[in-house]
Amino acid sequence: MAERPCSFPGELFRHRSVRAALRMAVALIALLAISGGDAMAQATGSISGTVLSPATGPISGAQVQALLGGRTAGTAVSGESGTFRIDGLAAGRYTIQVRSLGYSVFRDTVNVSAGQTAQMTIALTRSVLQLDQVVTTVSRAEQSAMEAPASVNVVSAEQIEERPALTPIDNLRSVPGIDISQGGLVQSNVVTRGFNNAFSGALLTLIDYRFASVPSLRVNVPLLFSTPNEDIERVEVLLGPAAALYGPNSANGVLHIITKSPFESQGTTMTLDAGERSVIRGAMRHAGTFSPSVGYKISGEYMQGEEWEFHDPAEPALFPNTPNTPAPRVGQPNVRDFDVQKFGGEARIDWRIADGTEWINSYGLSHAGSAIELTGANGTAQVNGWTIHTLQSRLRSGRFFAQAFANLSDAGNDDSDDLGGTYLLRTGQPIVDQSRTFAAQVQHGFNLGDAQAFTYGVDFISTNPRTGGTINGRNEDDDDVSEIGGYIQSETALSPMWDLHLAARVDQHSRLDGTFFSPRAALVFKPSEMHNLRFTYNRAFSTPANFSFFLDLLQAANIGGLPYNVRALGVPEDGFQFRRDCAGGVGSLCMRSPFTPGNDYMPANAAPLYPAALQVAIAGGLRDGLAAQFGGPTADAIIGQLQTFDALAAGVNTNLFDVVNRAPVSAASVVDVERLKATFTNVFEVGYKGILGDRFRLAIDGWYQQRENFITPAVNFTPNALLDTASLGAGLAAHLAPAFGAGNAQAIATAIAPSLAQIPLGTVVPNSPLTSNADIAFTYQNIDETIDLYGADIALDFLVTPDFTMLGTYSWVSDVVFPEIPSGAKPLTLNAPDHKASLTFRYDYRPNDLSFELRGRYQNTFPVNSAVFVSGTNLPLPGQTCLPNGTGCYQYEKPPTASFLDAQVVWRFPWAAAQNALLSVNATNLLNKEVPSFAGVPSIGRMIMTRLQVTF
Repeated sequence: MAERPCSFPGELFRHRSVRAALRMAVALIALLAISGGDAMAQATGSISGTVLSPATGPISGAQVQALLGGRTAGTAVSGESGTFRIDGLAAGRYTIQVRSLGYSVFRDTVNVSAGQTAQMTIALTRSVLQLDQVVTTVSRAEQSAMEAPASVNVVSAEQIEERPALTPIDNLRSVPGIDISQGGLVQSNVVTRGFNNAFSGALLTLIDYRFASVPSLRVNVPLLFSTPNEDIERVEVLLGPAAALYGPNSANGVLHIITKSPFESQGTTMTLDAGERSVIRGAMRHAGTFSPSVGYKISGEYMQGEEWEFHDPAEPALFPNTPNTPAPRVGQPNVRDFDVQKFGGEARIDWRIADGTEWINSYGLSHAGSAIELTGANGTAQVNGWTIHTLQSRLRSGRFFAQAFANLSDAGNDDSDDLGGTYLLRTGQPIVDQSRTFAAQVQHGFNLGDAQAFTYGVDFISTNPRTGGTINGRNEDDDDVSEIGGYIQSETALSPMWDLHLAARVDQHSRLDGTFFSPRAALVFKPSEMHNLRFTYNRAFSTPANFSFFLDLLQAANIGGLPYNVRALGVPEDGFQFRRDCAGGVGSLCMRSPFTPGNDYMPANAAPLYPAALQVAIAGGLRDGLAAQFGGPTADAIIGQLQTFDALAAGVNTNLFDVVNRAPVSAASVVDVERLKATFTNVFEVGYKGILGDRFRLAIDGWYQQRENFITPAVNFTPNALLDTASLGAGLAAHLAPAFGAGNAQAIATAIAPSLAQIPLGTVVPNSPLTSNADIAFTYQNIDETIDLYGADIALDFLVTPDFTMLGTYSWVSDVVFPEIPSGAKPLTLNAPDHKASLTFRYDYRPNDLSFELRGRYQNTFPVNSAVFVSGTNLPLPGQTCLPNGTGCYQYEKPPTASFLDAQVVWRFPWAAAQNALLSVNATNLLNKEVPSFAGVPSIGRMIMTRLQVTF
């Protein structure tokens, strides 16, 4: 297929609604920029000093505030040598507050006299308590975690440095509210507060404000993150909706990976990790400066290992002969590659154009040579040579921020006949994904006096899938998507103890009707600097991923040895409508059958196709079964009589049946599929954060959410027509009685009818160009029900002594199954546990620079219902038919209730303190409890890894 020219940005402006939203956003920015201003009070005193770290020296970029009566009287930013100065202060006693990323918030008091300059030397220490850290994700501006109007947790650089990890996600196991389903060494899906899936992009994941997901698939694949752990400054996890500032698809929160600045982290870091399962990982990071204003850094990593083995029974031993399987692969052994291999890295240049102004440009590369990744509706994929390129340019000057970035994907195949790249393990079909995402964002802010601040901005996203006719199939030429939105946030200090945060956002999507409004409100009560009580409301929305609109991919062929394929489809712009004008069909429904010429529409009535069912049964050994029971001559006579039976004339009834999920279907439940809509989430939250006596940190969040227009994973919506067992048995008994006698005829009919009634004879399919044959189809559907869910997250840190720390987390969710919400033949599930907890003990033996950590983790059992990955009975085994009694079916194990023990020892070499050299040993699941964390994944056991790292 010839490459289509990229439609960005021209096609965007052909949408009138998008042009109108853009004009509105530009007008809003102009109005707010004109109205901005700051009042300058006259004063006669000053404060000057130096901000430094006892370990590394001067700290630049630290935010210094002079507070008088709870109001900000003056601010400054420390320079390259750590110095700062605040002029124009009235005489009085000031509280000095200093924040810098990765350090505890500093607070002290100082007296300012008229005509005098008060001198200070401020020493910052690395953060120990979560709430004493500086974060940027909550309000898209620096603030302490204590003051943030949302629940946010931070994984620090020190924690990341000490823990051997193959992906950044490995550092999140004990973060409250986080749900991680691990599918292997590097395969995992992460969400907050549940609703996980096999193919998950529900949690907005950023790396330095850039989307980390695979472009058009919008799935988070940690293996394809280009940022090595050595370059991570911290990871911030925001629980709850964030759409007011981050736009669509942040209803579940934000996971933000923030990397180190080359100015604040100069030098070279070398890491060697090794562990069980033949894991070896090497990484390097180097940062320096070309001049006082230009810094650079470069990082890279390589890793390899052996995956936990798992043989999915839904994957055939030999590649099937399907329309989308390349001919050279048909009939060849289908063997999973359990080797994992990846390399990647990033390069970046920072230019500090002037004080408070910097321009950052970066490039990232990640190449997965081999891995296994769940894909949802199409089973598991064998990753082979998947590459992600990222380009990003961002400019910050004071409160102004602008960026543009591009994420470029290549799954390793040039076209649908290429055998060298990623492919599906159920069919052998190659996956072509050369999609691109382009985004541009602008943000600005200003203050009105000391008590009022505004932040506002505009975002634009363009997604250009290029799948070579594989993922998007017949939709390949019409599958681009663009999104645009604008937002404004107000922060008001109502009094020294009360803050009010308000935000609103408007978005439009080129493939969805209407305009989406996302408001946010937070009232924060701060009785002291060490306590924070907040009441928040957020309304967020999530848009369907690109494949939810345009997917057209063969999933399985000749299921059960019958001429039926299974195909995954996106929902077209006008939805799917079933025909109900076929007289004689169940509910007047129409169907297509592979047993009729041309697969044309016919009434959803299996009786006329009885001869086809008989031929399938004969080919499957019906005569041999009859011969074993009645003898060979009698069997031949029975077959002859069966061939003369007229099921239609005998009044044999028809049953509709979902053969994929083994469930009966009523005619009334066969409903049209409407055009997809956005999902809305309304969340009310009450949260408390507090630090007691500088030793105890407590964070408690209680939340309640309502989800509207929930989109299910892809489910079968095209039932099959089968002969009814009871009426078929009665008709056969009457037909055979003259030849064999009533008693024998009844025995024969009883033996034959159930087998014949298990053979699908047609598929009820909608009237659409995408359903032009009898393929069994999966698709996505909005559920017009409201899902009510509530829960709580608790986190605590306790400094028992300066050397001994205890940390605990607990999360609870009210429901794991929603019986009233269908998702295929089974109800919707949370796909995450309702109870999970962790308890960590850490001891630092400072005389020898040793630290010891012991962590216990617990999670409750839960059912899984995610596309084809459903705990319990699933699709038929290759070559067999999945019968209602379970014959020919297989099962995925449900994640059981489990507890795990982790341990870690870190030794920082005293004789190499200047090089920050360390040796770390980390054991996950030390007691080797092998349990699966999802359906269709291996049981994950113990993993012991070591790390040797030096920085110079």
